[in-house]
Amino acid sequence: MTFKKLSLIALSAALILSTFTGCSAKAAEVSPEEQTPVVDVSVEKTATAYDEYFVTAQWLNENRTQEGMVILDARGDKAYGKGHIPNAIPVTWQSLSNVGVEFASKGWGTVLDAEALSTALSNLGIEKDSQIIVYADTQNGWGEDGRILWTLNAAGLESVYMLDGGYNIWSSLGFETTKDSIEITPSDIAVTELDLSKSIATKELVSNFTEYKTIDTRDFDEYEGAQKFGEARGGHLPNTIWISYKSLLNEDGTLKDLASLDQIFTDAGLEKDDYIATYCTAGIRSAHFAVVLDMLGFENAVNYDESFYVWANKPELKLGKVVKEKAYNYYTANHLKTAINNNDAVTVLDIQVADEYNAHHIKGAIETNAYPVKSDEDKAKLDVQLENLKSLSNPIVIVCPRGGGGAERTYQYLEEKGVEPANLYILEGGQKDWPHAELLEK
Repeated sequence: MTFKKLSLIALSAALILSTFTGCSAKAAEVSPEEQTPVVDVSVEKTATAYDEYFVTAQWLNENRTQEGMVILDARGDKAYGKGHIPNAIPVTWQSLSNVGVEFASKGWGTVLDAEALSTALSNLGIEKDSQIIVYADTQNGWGEDGRILWTLNAAGLESVYMLDGGYNIWSSLGFETTKDSIEITPSDIAVTELDLSKSIATKELVSNFTEYKTIDTRDFDEYEGAQKFGEARGGHLPNTIWISYKSLLNEDGTLKDLASLDQIFTDAGLEKDDYIATYCTAGIRSAHFAVVLDMLGFENAVNYDESFYVWANKPELKLGKVVKEKAYNYYTANHLKTAINNNDAVTVLDIQVADEYNAHHIKGAIETNAYPVKSDEDKAKLDVQLENLKSLSNPIVIVCPRGGGGAERTYQYLEEKGVEPANLYILEGGQKDWPHAELLEK
């Protein structure tokens, strides 16, 4: 049993004792039933979800000297050197992750294997029964505290908590800080097997993509396509839901109340039994997000550990992009060529005008001549195919002259008319940039 849980039990005992003491003067005037204290279990239920994952700065200040407690500072060596909570040990998510392989290649940034993780945890002085408190810079960081908690849970460590509000709140309350480092005695901890039930790899996500609701937890400009951190391509996973990791926090870096968090997830269309995969650039912000989802009862939420770095570095994997505040899914020419050559179920919807279609079109494409898809007459040409398109469960790739406005208007019109949005794609560059002459017909 952890110190934190012992503290809660002690507090409950004290409340019960005070109830008896306060009533003792009237004991002769009331029945035994009336003397029995009534415990408000709703308070315990309200606090349970939060208390399983977080501690407050006040609680840590009162309990930080307890034997067996390990405090981890996840802000990085520079911030640690400027001041930290007494007895805190500096740690980075990278030190617990596989960053020794080629950047953005398979497995980059994922949790270390059991043997390597055992060594890393031993060097931090962590025992199997340690009570671990992790803190970060919650206002300016990437959710490193959540990533480390998620990693330690995968290692089988259960008594791991985040400091709500991180170092910012601790220092703002005037609690003690120091610049002194701590001498660490390595432990004999041995992680025999990783529990990766809260993680998903690229191969598994691709194979089961339609079963998952994916959540992009990055900043909106990254979701739109900004390549700020060395991503091979810009954009987002197809059909993903955008909810920034930062939206879960108050301005002071503390976690929003549970009712507000539930509302955020409800507004995004999430349900408790959904299969959910969160991602960011390297699985850091998304790990924090997945932990919060788990806290609120989304038991099938997992962190896509390889995340966008690895996804974007695989040209065979499709992306979505935002154009004029509207998100679209895209096929590259190579994606479509591979699908055609493999005889995959894919529908090519060509909107070129008749002369251009007759001059060159992709083999098997459906002719509509709906370009530029602005007038009712143009849209009526799409209506001819509407029932067929609504019945399909495979990708529908829209081909227009250059992959721009005409394709976007077609995408929007079909979506409005009830075609499944998850099936809709635009061919990047349109017919103009199609490089595979062997797949053209005239």
